Amino acid sequence: MTTTQQATSLLAPRFGSGQAVRRLEDDALLAGRGQFTDDVSPDGQARLVFLRSPYPHARIAAIDTAAARAMPGVLQVFTGADLVAAGVKPLAGSVGFKRADGAPSAAPPRRALAYERVRFVGEPVAAVVALTVQQARDAAEAIQIDYDELPMAVDMDDALAAGAPALCPEAPDNIAAETRYGNAAATDAAFAAARHVVTLEIINQRLSPLSLEPRSVLAALDPTTARLTIRMSTQMPSGVRNTVCDAIGMAKEDVRVVVGDVGGGFGMKTGAYPEDVAVAFCARALQRPVKWVAERSEEFISSTHGRDLHSQAQLALADDGKILALRLASRANVGAYPTGAGVAIQLMIGPWVQTSVYDIQTIDFHFTAVMTNTAPTSAYRGAGRPEAIFSMERLMDEAARQTGIDRIALRRRNFVQPEQMPYKNPMGQTYDSGRFESVMDQALVLAGCRPMTASSKCSPPSTRWARAFRPRWRN
Repeated sequence: MTTTQQATSLLAPRFGSGQAVRRLEDDALLAGRGQFTDDVSPDGQARLVFLRSPYPHARIAAIDTAAARAMPGVLQVFTGADLVAAGVKPLAGSVGFKRADGAPSAAPPRRALAYERVRFVGEPVAAVVALTVQQARDAAEAIQIDYDELPMAVDMDDALAAGAPALCPEAPDNIAAETRYGNAAATDAAFAAARHVVTLEIINQRLSPLSLEPRSVLAALDPTTARLTIRMSTQMPSGVRNTVCDAIGMAKEDVRVVVGDVGGGFGMKTGAYPEDVAVAFCARALQRPVKWVAERSEEFISSTHGRDLHSQAQLALADDGKILALRLASRANVGAYPTGAGVAIQLMIGPWVQTSVYDIQTIDFHFTAVMTNTAPTSAYRGAGRPEAIFSMERLMDEAARQTGIDRIALRRRNFVQPEQMPYKNPMGQTYDSGRFESVMDQALVLAGCRPMTASSKCSPPSTRWARAFRPRWRN
């Protein structure tokens, strides 16, 4: 078989996730016939604007809304105290995880509007409902709030230091939860016997997602049926409905969440936000449609952020480059209010695939969720799995440098092989199929490298060989 025939067999057939799927939505969107939340404006619609905390940590000493309530077009001004008096409950935090002492995971109560204390810059403190968005903005600027600043901790080192300000009494050390996986003794033994030990400090920086369409919520109560309809830009309508119902005390059959076109989400529109609950409460309280559309500056500071993971990673290898064990200690900054998704992503979902496509059975993992005076984290583009794979591939490249083994050859020696399928990784996750070496070979073809050489090194292809393949993949 010629080199061309060998590579062609690797590239075909394409199936599954590699198949082209005809898009159905483009014609309407390109013609301007899409329907996003802000495209819907029912009669009598009011506009809502949030006043947000300028402090990362402070006690709310007093709020004076009298001047704001008296301004033109203002229908109502709500504070956290108003919602507490009305019986609005906090949003659920993380569940199913524990602290090192066996106590349930810890988190401060996260309310639709901050009550008594703010814990990050951008936390909503008051909601102004007016006839127009400009009237609501003007009234929000007239609200007087007295804050008593408190000590803050905005990075994990500060939050874990002795004497750091605690975000909630249940976690004086600011650790929301921890998980441990693997066999520490077996891992220690593997590292003791290893010919090579690779150690890296790996940082996955915090980031703020930014979708083309910001978060948008329109809530309206049917006066005849008392049914609440929430039209919004979200990736999880059922989850939002359940959270709103739990918070404001409505039956699930009395709340309907409608999603039209969504201008991007990337994970940050997963689940319910405090703002969703606040808009629903206002619509119900005022008996009229209420809409909120976030501004860009709001989204940067108040939507859930992504990642923010610091890891100490170690790989033990035999003389021939075979991986013997993987040790990992990671701290995840989950922000001021640990969310269910934010904690699960870093303490469970990412670890599920930490060993990636490599045959590693001996592990020692320690994951810690740390609270700080920053915006909460949650899903973003892969939900923990990109962080895990990034750490693993950084280790593999560093191992290649330290051992002198070609990085392609090192991967070939450690891939899970097709004949091992179904394969159970050390986290108990089963791979039902996979030809990982073949996928790498296809990537080498696309990168302009020879995948089928005895040395398995990535070397430039001949001009004739390159011409044979590049046009095929450009079409």
